[in-house]
Amino acid sequence: MRKSSFLVVLFVACGIFAPSVVLAQGLGGLAKGTGQAAPPPACPTPVADPSLWMKSVTAGFNYTEGNSNTSSINLNGKVARDYLGEAWRFEADYNYGNAAADGESRREETKNNTRGTAEYKHILDEFLFWGAGSSIFHDDIADIRYRAILNPSLGAYVLKDEEKNLSLEVGPSYVWEKKGGDTESYLAPRIADRFEWKISPTAKIFQWTEYLISAEDSSNYIANAELGVEAALTSLVNLVVLVRDNYVNQPAEDRKQNDIATITGLKVNL
Repeated sequence: MRKSSFLVVLFVACGIFAPSVVLAQGLGGLAKGTGQAAPPPACPTPVADPSLWMKSVTAGFNYTEGNSNTSSINLNGKVARDYLGEAWRFEADYNYGNAAADGESRREETKNNTRGTAEYKHILDEFLFWGAGSSIFHDDIADIRYRAILNPSLGAYVLKDEEKNLSLEVGPSYVWEKKGGDTESYLAPRIADRFEWKISPTAKIFQWTEYLISAEDSSNYIANAELGVEAALTSLVNLVVLVRDNYVNQPAEDRKQNDIATITGLKVNL
C-alpha cells in the first residue's frame, strides 16, 4: 500500500471518530464534576423490549423558490435488533433533488441515488465479534449504475457501556460495480468503525466510517462516512441531522470524486 493510501486510512478511520470519543469522555467528566443530577427528559422514550425488532422511517424535504428554485427529498427506512449475542440491521435510503436557475428555466436533477444495506454480527465475548455485511448502491448523478459490496469481518468493541459504543472491524470485501461504461470487480480489504454516544435519555450522536482499497490497484479506493445527531421531539418522533460523505478516488469519467450531503429529517419510530 502506498504512503498516500495509508494516510487516507488513518484520516478516515481516526480523524472522524476520534474527536467524538474525546468529546464524549471530556463532557462526561465535566458532567460528573458538577455534582448535579441531570434534569428529567422532556420527552421520555419508552423502554424497548430487546427481543423485538426496532423499526423506523425517516423523511426530510426541502423547498426554495425565488432567486433560487430547488427541492429535495430524503427517505430512510431501518429495521434492527440486538438480542442474545446476535445483531441484525437492514437499512434503505433514497435521495432525490432538482434545481432551476429561475422560474423560467427547466429543473435539472442535482441528486438521485439509492442505497440498501444488510448487516449481521455474532458477539463472541464482551469485546470480540464476527459478522458479515452487504450493500448495493446506485447514483445517477455520479454515473454509478450499480456498486455491490460483500464484506465478512472480524471486529472488537473499543468502548462499550450504557452510554458509549465504539466498534472497529476489518476484513476482506469484494466489489462489483459499473461506473459509466466500465464494469469491474475486485477484492478490496476493508476497515470500518461505528460510534454511538447517548448524551442524554433523549439525544445521541452517531458516526460511521468505512474505507475500502482495491488489492490490485492501491489508487482505486472508496471512503464512506456519516456523522449525525438525533434528538427526541416526542416519544415517537425524533429530529435527525446528519452529514454524509461518499468519496471515490477513481470516479466515472467527467464526474467528481467527492459527494457530500447534509440531511435534516423527522424520524418516526414504528
